[in-house]
Amino acid sequence: MINPVHAMLHNTLTNRWHPILFSESPLPGSPDADKPIRHKSRGHHTAGFDTREEALKWIDENKSKTPGSRLCLDKDFDWDGIDIPAMVVFFAERDGKLFPAF
Repeated sequence: MINPVHAMLHNTLTNRWHPILFSESPLPGSPDADKPIRHKSRGHHTAGFDTREEALKWIDENKSKTPGSRLCLDKDFDWDGIDIPAMVVFFAERDGKLFPAF
């Protein structure tokens, strides 16, 4: 897995929290250091958790299973809880933290 990123889904239908993992999947062509990097979701915790704190604890306890992973937890991704949350996100870095660029 290339440059994995842990983030958070919020199921707006059930009000549950689901850790989600992304992996870098650059666009074709030459990479540009000044542009955000495309990541595709690779899976999420399907059962989820009652609280965001429980989900964060799960990420903390399991992030060592994906060496080199980074966190993007300042913004949660809303999910309707109906469709499969397959996502493409462009992450950028500012002040040492990752955030969704768009």
